[in-house]
Amino acid sequence: MSRKFSFTVQYSVPVEDLHRALTTDEMWQSRFEEAATATLELTHPDGPGTIRIQMTEKPPADQVPGIVRKALKSELMLERTDTWGPLEDGVAKGGFTGRSGGITTEMAGTFELRPTAEGSVIEVTGRVDVKVPLVGGAIEPLVENLLQKVLNSERKSVESWFAAQNA
Repeated sequence: MSRKFSFTVQYSVPVEDLHRALTTDEMWQSRFEEAATATLELTHPDGPGTIRIQMTEKPPADQVPGIVRKALKSELMLERTDTWGPLEDGVAKGGFTGRSGGITTEMAGTFELRPTAEGSVIEVTGRVDVKVPLVGGAIEPLVENLLQKVLNSERKSVESWFAAQNA
């Protein structure tokens, strides 16, 4: 069984600046410099103004929900790959995939970055599938919620990065 989801992340940053930050190695390196259990690989396979971000992280055990801990077959490892295309006519499209080790989870979807009167918005649309008998359906909303938390954390990181750049 899989679960579809859709949500938006609001930014106070203009779309051109946000796209530039999302496709800049320095912003991602800044975001991950304190993450002791994470790895980050950045490439630009489609040239300037685009990026592919591969991330892995081992979450601390105390941050893993009990229902997930009970379903784990081994240590939990989260993997996510994001891609961002060029900004064209004020809009950039991207995509993401995610999976986990220790519990069979797959996630995939799209991003659309566009301007708003207050700055920018990223619309996130996707699906998640947790292949665990009996409890997979109960875990899928937790995975969706985790993605929302991560993207909101990235929003705070990007906005802090901008503040530091303009200081």
